[in-house]
Amino acid sequence: MRCDAWQNAVTTNAVAISLSVALLLHKIAAEGNTANAMNAPIRIAKALEHWSDRGYSLRSASALPTVFHITHWKSGSQWIHRIFHGIAYERLVLPNVEQTQFFSQPIQSGMIYPTLYVTRQEFELIQVPRFHRKFVVIRDLRDTLVSYAFSLLHSHSEDCSVPGFLANFRAEFKHRPLNDVLTHVMNTLLPLSATIQSSWINHGELTIRYEDLLKGDIQLMTEIFIKHCQIPISREKLTEIILANRFEKLTGGRPRGKEDVLAHERKGIVGDWRNYFSDQLKRSFKDRYAELLIATGYESSSDW
Repeated sequence: MRCDAWQNAVTTNAVAISLSVALLLHKIAAEGNTANAMNAPIRIAKALEHWSDRGYSLRSASALPTVFHITHWKSGSQWIHRIFHGIAYERLVLPNVEQTQFFSQPIQSGMIYPTLYVTRQEFELIQVPRFHRKFVVIRDLRDTLVSYAFSLLHSHSEDCSVPGFLANFRAEFKHRPLNDVLTHVMNTLLPLSATIQSSWINHGELTIRYEDLLKGDIQLMTEIFIKHCQIPISREKLTEIILANRFEKLTGGRPRGKEDVLAHERKGIVGDWRNYFSDQLKRSFKDRYAELLIATGYESSSDW
């Protein structure tokens, strides 16, 4: 193994590599490149010191649970993904549009799978490590609908969609009344999010509401990442990363509630659906999702 190859391995996977493994890599590298291997102990030490300074404790991969972040569209998935980037990037199995990293490839023990749009039934078909942690994030489907529509019309990236889908959607709906767009998304795309929600509720999994995360991000994310998922990072470092990814930071100081339809972080508030639901749309939404809103705790009855 060349020195630059194993040094990259140490640098990118330092959290999950014990010192004994790092020294073994040094021994292997020394056999192939004696001159470069002379600096190996210093390079290993610097790599481990880098992660230690970030607040990580150094543990072997076998000691870390595999983590699954399960959610649905427009439920803060990219927000949580950015937090994962800050706290454990070297353990991430990055998502793709078709989710082949979960459905088609062997699950990697000790790694983190963010932004999984999967039902409970789909999840249970996959062989996952026994030592794992999962958590589910949901959002009020009414706000999900509004955010979904604006995203598809303005801010969603073509790279994050099935090729051609966004272009066709915008060509058809860009100049149509917003109520038409909302109705179309409610009937065609929102059912997937509703199915994910309904499959996970009342099954004993850690389920967090996006709205609660907005109100108490530090407290809830500490519970999720450190206590539940057992990610080895200090509370101080986690808090620093959470603060760096708040709405105001990501928007250059724009406060929540001040809208920018072209931005992924469009508005960042709860209950925005009230500004856009017509009476007809409200009736149609109740017909389809009134029971789910009650089951997820967003309403106590259909009288809203």
